[in-house]
Amino acid sequence: MSVGCAGLLRSADGRRRGRTDGRRFLLRRAVPGYLGSARARVERARLAAGLRKVPLRPPWAGYVHVHVKMDLVYGLVWLLTVLLEGISGQGVYAPPTVRIVHSGLACNIEEERYSERVYTIREGETLELTCLVTGHPRPQIRWTKTAGSASDRFQDSSVFNETLRITNIQRHQGGRYYCKAENGLGSPAIKSIRVDVYYLDDPVVTVHQSIGEAKEQFYYERTVFLRCVANSNPPVRYSWRRGQEVLLQGSDKGVEIYEPFFTQGETKILKLKNLRPQDYANYSCIASVRNVCNIPDKMVSFRLSNKTASPSIKLLVDDPIVVNPGEAITLVCVTTGGEPAPTLTWVRSFGTLPEKTVLNGGTLTIPAITSEDAGTYSCIANNNVGNPAKKSTNIIVRALKKGRFWITPDPYHKDDNIQIGREVKISCQVEAVPSEELTFSWFKNGRPLRSSERMVITQTDPDVSPGTTNLDIIDLKFTDFGTYTCVASLKGGGISDISIDVNISSSTDPPAVEPAFLEIRQGQDRSVTMSCRVLRAYPIRVLTYEWRLGNKLLRTGQFDSQEYTEYPVKSLSNENYGVYNCSIINEAGAGRCSFLVTGKAYAPEFYYDTYNPVWQNRHRVYSYSLQWTQMNPDAVDRIVAYRLGIRQAGQQRWWEQEIKINGNIQKGELITYNLTELIKPEAYEVRLTPLTKFGEGDSTIRVIKYSAPVNPHLREFHCGFEDGNICLFTQDDTDNFDWTKQSTATRNTKYTPNTGPNADRSGSKEGFYMYIETSRPRLEGEKARLLSPVFSIAPKNPYGPTNTAYCFSFFYHMYGQHIGVLNVYLRLKGQTTIENPLWSSSGNKGQRWNEAHVNIYPITSFQLIFEGIRGPGIEGDIAIDDVSIAEGECAKQDLTTKNSVDGAVGILVHLWLFPVIVLISILSPRR
Repeated sequence: MSVGCAGLLRSADGRRRGRTDGRRFLLRRAVPGYLGSARARVERARLAAGLRKVPLRPPWAGYVHVHVKMDLVYGLVWLLTVLLEGISGQGVYAPPTVRIVHSGLACNIEEERYSERVYTIREGETLELTCLVTGHPRPQIRWTKTAGSASDRFQDSSVFNETLRITNIQRHQGGRYYCKAENGLGSPAIKSIRVDVYYLDDPVVTVHQSIGEAKEQFYYERTVFLRCVANSNPPVRYSWRRGQEVLLQGSDKGVEIYEPFFTQGETKILKLKNLRPQDYANYSCIASVRNVCNIPDKMVSFRLSNKTASPSIKLLVDDPIVVNPGEAITLVCVTTGGEPAPTLTWVRSFGTLPEKTVLNGGTLTIPAITSEDAGTYSCIANNNVGNPAKKSTNIIVRALKKGRFWITPDPYHKDDNIQIGREVKISCQVEAVPSEELTFSWFKNGRPLRSSERMVITQTDPDVSPGTTNLDIIDLKFTDFGTYTCVASLKGGGISDISIDVNISSSTDPPAVEPAFLEIRQGQDRSVTMSCRVLRAYPIRVLTYEWRLGNKLLRTGQFDSQEYTEYPVKSLSNENYGVYNCSIINEAGAGRCSFLVTGKAYAPEFYYDTYNPVWQNRHRVYSYSLQWTQMNPDAVDRIVAYRLGIRQAGQQRWWEQEIKINGNIQKGELITYNLTELIKPEAYEVRLTPLTKFGEGDSTIRVIKYSAPVNPHLREFHCGFEDGNICLFTQDDTDNFDWTKQSTATRNTKYTPNTGPNADRSGSKEGFYMYIETSRPRLEGEKARLLSPVFSIAPKNPYGPTNTAYCFSFFYHMYGQHIGVLNVYLRLKGQTTIENPLWSSSGNKGQRWNEAHVNIYPITSFQLIFEGIRGPGIEGDIAIDDVSIAEGECAKQDLTTKNSVDGAVGILVHLWLFPVIVLISILSPRR
């Protein structure tokens, strides 16, 4: 097959054979999992059937290049396999999975293994949480927070992104954060983490006398309470000083220090019993949170004297104040007592003060006041002695707004219509401030109306419907048709009147129809029926319809008793595609239904769940595994090819080529195409357009970027092989055959007896594990190698050991009379040719799962390799499950009891063995 962008795309087939011909490519598809055990026989059947379309094995299964041969018998076998594939369901569609990782500035991160994860951060720092998801179609992500959505708390658009970033985090934003991913398959995936925000506010000292004592001044023989309050997280610790003297409970008989029970540690009280001369002094309260998150201690001081007194004020304005919009308002508040001198503050009952407010001591000025500035304003005087003093006034700004009307009977929302001889009631309502100043006037065709026997003007009781007036027209006559105007005004003036016009006439309504527009996609030679429904119309008795395709008249008619009209097309062809319009007509006008009938294919859906799409990574170029599924492939004619366009980011020119498709595409079927010779680290824009005999379908565009291979940071890792990506494990290209993902419930009915597990490690027949299939054509000594992801070791502790220890454990199943060998190797970063043996076992271990534990001591990033070697016969299946790596050494009893298996090596790779291994690798021949 020819390729149009030879400079950018290189053959995947050429990669496997060392070729550089840029004109060939390989198109792969997914193979259903239930055919795994009969894979060799099915592959031969497909080869013999002469197919050019090669099924894509799952990402863990490698790739196969097909040569063309023909054989009738194997062709029949292939037809049976295709039927089974059709039953396989949704193909690569997979429900979402999710996990949360954190970054940014944190005081402490507690990742409790069996309870909850706590992320502690100082107020004002930046919180950054990342939600890692998998699934196809690509899941939609939403961040939420306990007791409401995350966006309700911090108004950040990132609540729909993978990364949730909150700069300058505040205390109210602490709590439990949830990442929810859903793509319409199965239940949504949800993970959570608790965020704890630490802070310490400035402490405040207030002074109080005991009840019933003098309120003006603090005389001798009186008891005084100094209350220190500070908001904090974690709880605050207080200490008191008098001058430079530290006050402790019991250090002075005249002093008592205690915490009120109801404050739970947020308040500390210093009680001065029967004031003495030495009690008149400077007092300091120090609040501390023990320097957590580097939050410093805070201190506040208060001078206690015999003149100390609570505040009192006076407000030099009227209450209420009624003003017109645009006027300037000045409120004056003065202090009449208090020691120390009180501080005056203006507040508003609802919301903050207007931005244009001018404050000068106790004077508040609002220039050019508006309706939004109305409300109750309060002056508060506080000197932290006794209770604050407060005086308030209410500002009312005249306003008229939200005028509306309604007619009884209502001709717009009921079948009833305005008819001569009936009574008609017109109601007019406005919102007025103040409501007691509201007045109404009525006009007909611009002339004033006065209440009479036939036209009665009334005003509704304010308690029933405030701001409402009614005009009742009794025994409606033809001369009463016209335009009625309701005018609302305020007695105080200064406000523009509101006028509401109502037209009373004999009216008709044009038809209202549905659907207004509908797109119908259908293949050629198929039938389609379009239906246009009448929702309402007046008068109904004179409805007609006409159907048109473009300007061509197709059908006309008149409605009898039905509420809809239909137009069928029995067999679609190129002449039948286009826009169909159905017009439904009465004397008031027409309503139109439009139908776009097209054979365009739906857009393909790019597959975003490939963990490491960079399948070839060279020094200056990379190759990208592009994968997609086709949306509703059966809706239109068969897709014969895709037009692939690619251009470098920022460039204008597209390079295009066609990818031919043989056979029908199934719903959920994964299609793969490898883009080669892409320049690092450039990003590319890819456009994919399906082609049918109708022509081009809808296109899909995505951007691909170079990303280094996945390199998870390791502190704890567990894999039970339950998810579709098998925890990022991959097959080794240098081995003879592959490991297979299997469960007892889905395995082939022709499996080899007397070997292999009957369930996964937990005993579930639905659970999955990895195993090597040793049936023919496998030969003795052939190897299957499974590679783990590359793990980065944890950062070194400068005060701890020089290298990090990990406990590596897994379960293995070796049952059958022909069991071969299971080996485990450790490969360190930068040593692709050196593999350090960790563990080995051989021979029949019985029909049970065994567990192995091994300590490893890597000095850099590392990878684990499971190697299964076939024994002398077909009863030699070997399986593994529940692979775990945890930071720290294994328990001694695990090493002594669970590793005592015949043939187990259990070699521990220590730091001091590293130079010896390097020397041996240099002297020994390369593998």
